Amino acid sequence: MSLVARLKMTCVLFSLMLFSGCATKITEQPSPVTPSTQRLGEFKRVILVRSEIAPAYASHEANIKAANKIDEVLAQQINSLLSNVELKSVEDAKKLNLKGQSNVLVIKPYIKQIKFIGGAARFWGGAMAGSSVVIMDVAFETGDGKKLSNPGFMRKAGAWTDGFGVQSNLMLEEIARDVGYYVASNR
Repeated sequence: MSLVARLKMTCVLFSLMLFSGCATKITEQPSPVTPSTQRLGEFKRVILVRSEIAPAYASHEANIKAANKIDEVLAQQINSLLSNVELKSVEDAKKLNLKGQSNVLVIKPYIKQIKFIGGAARFWGGAMAGSSVVIMDVAFETGDGKKLSNPGFMRKAGAWTDGFGVQSNLMLEEIARDVGYYVASNR
């Protein structure tokens, strides 16, 4: 095989690899967004629980960092909309005894699926690193366990449109803002 033929073959194989980037499979769906059965601004105390990640995704360092970023923006959003907000870890929230406290709002984000591709991974892997995605349901409950709503939210950053992980990071802020918009419209 001549050098020119080898170069052509190499270019074709490289192009096939480049254009067959890793696809991110979306296996979960967000719950439907329904209005809260009670106005969220009526509560005297609000407990915002840090995001819990589904076990299948909780062992990945990038996903944990992404969840922390969502929590940071979500805390800002909720604090600007509601009063007397307390931030609790999942473990601390489980230890709380809120029985009979119907004047307490508990907000529990649950990340059903997450794949976060940060800037470094995007730089080295390009589109082959795949898309970033986060699917999160947020349970709104009273302190005594009455479910008010459980809306779901989803954001995605495409593999081909996410130069250096900028869109992936923006995706995290946007999903937290979506929850903030929900709280504002149900306040």
